[in-house]
Amino acid sequence: MASFGCGLLLGTGALLAPVLVVSVALSAFDTPSTSAPEQVDGIDPVLLDAYGRGPTILEGPEYTHCTGMRWSVLAGVGVVESDHGATVTIAPDGTTEPPFVGPQLDGSGVGGNLTPHHDTDNGKWDGDAEYDRAVGLTQHLPANWDRYGVDGNGDGRADPHNVYDSVASTAVELCQSARGAPVDFSHRDDLEKALFRYNPADWYVDQVMAHIDRYDRLSTGAGPEGGSEVGRRAVEWALEQLGKPYVWGGSGPDAFDCSGLVMRAWEAAGVSIPRVTTDQFAHGTRVDLSQIEPGDLLFFNVGPDPQPGHVTMYVGEGQMINAPGTGKVVRLDPIDMPYYANAFAGAVRPVQPSQ
Repeated sequence: MASFGCGLLLGTGALLAPVLVVSVALSAFDTPSTSAPEQVDGIDPVLLDAYGRGPTILEGPEYTHCTGMRWSVLAGVGVVESDHGATVTIAPDGTTEPPFVGPQLDGSGVGGNLTPHHDTDNGKWDGDAEYDRAVGLTQHLPANWDRYGVDGNGDGRADPHNVYDSVASTAVELCQSARGAPVDFSHRDDLEKALFRYNPADWYVDQVMAHIDRYDRLSTGAGPEGGSEVGRRAVEWALEQLGKPYVWGGSGPDAFDCSGLVMRAWEAAGVSIPRVTTDQFAHGTRVDLSQIEPGDLLFFNVGPDPQPGHVTMYVGEGQMINAPGTGKVVRLDPIDMPYYANAFAGAVRPVQPSQ
């Protein structure tokens, strides 16, 4: 079997290039909107309306320490927690039928839960008087619902089985779980910390962030700027894969490793490049880091092999699309993140048809 060379751990070190200015914005292309689009594939219109209205709950005076909330953050939570309620019917008023209830949190390992959560609501919201279960499309523990649950649709009742209430309460929990400390949800680090408080698992944060990146891109309606048209097409295709899982040897359509992702992206743009990372490094034109353009491939030395074993694709504004390794998902990362810094091996621009 070919050695694809993806997904190995990288060391820490100095920044890639001190002259490179890197954006700290969440979107790779533009400032995302707090308002939801009129239509998004896979999201019920009522739920999409709830995602769009959800951020407004933080306009109240008790939440002034929290800024930058937007619909994409709430939708990112919703897709990971319940697949946007794909198994329930959502009524026009936001009520779900049947109520969306997660697995019993008895510590058996279902859903990654290893800590028993004994009943806190006498089965009021989850129908279980022995153990708790997360409730609602954005999955609230009953104890947290008691603390953060709000009326999101103005009907006078806070009900986790109403999507307006559930989504608005997620915004409140992401804010208030910081215990009064300032939170700027437009800052990636603040947002990742808030998501970890919501569900303390690195895999969870990675998955939600990948979906947030994808929904942010829908909000801007923008694509990569600069570089060649074929490079931008490769980036556009790659960005459609955000949130898909890493699988060693994967080349789509449902999962990818690092070299499989960039190969398929350039293939979608009409350019054939090799499958294996080391062959990709030898294919095309070497580019100085200060001259990289959307679509260029960034290579990193990993492990004892002197040849680069990991590849990502530059998408613009200091960001790269990355299939990092086992247990991770396709995501956006800053190109100067210390995790990758001292392993940088070089940048390559694939040979294009006009060349």
